[in-house]
Amino acid sequence: MTATGVGSFDLATIPVAVLHNAASRHGAAMVVVHFVTHRSNGGTLGSLDSVPVNLGPGETLAVTGDCTDACVDASGTAATVSVGAWVSKPGVALAAGPTAYRCSNCGSGHGHGDTMGAISASHLGDGAAVVVFASCVGADGSIVGGGSQEIVWPGGTALTVNVPVLVNSPPASCQLGASTGW
Repeated sequence: MTATGVGSFDLATIPVAVLHNAASRHGAAMVVVHFVTHRSNGGTLGSLDSVPVNLGPGETLAVTGDCTDACVDASGTAATVSVGAWVSKPGVALAAGPTAYRCSNCGSGHGHGDTMGAISASHLGDGAAVVVFASCVGADGSIVGGGSQEIVWPGGTALTVNVPVLVNSPPASCQLGASTGW
């Protein structure tokens, strides 16, 4: 794991962890992030697990969770990672292109918006389940929020997606990433 952060707005909190598979030849299958959110004074608010994801060799992927009432006003998150299996023949990898961020209700503080961009994959069959993640960072590079959306791959090699995000402050940039089952 290379970074963690959290975005919140109203009664929802989105913890984010950036994962990196340092292996050069093996994929990490069924990777789950266990998030524990906390207050600024260090008190624990809630805990939740991410959906399982797969990371190819050398891949970096920001993974999110979605916590409602139990995580209200979280200021940070701690995260641990468990890998279901290391595989020598990883499956289809998805790639994200440039993204755009649009804010629906952002002032100088908390808000929600959308991150839009294209996800591409070669050899991904019609009807495959895909989870798309968005992570947003501030000007200093710290994570200020994120979001996720589960989709069904319609076929073809690319798809434009729109992922809702919650942010603590207007982001300097957002990125997309995606995972599917192997």
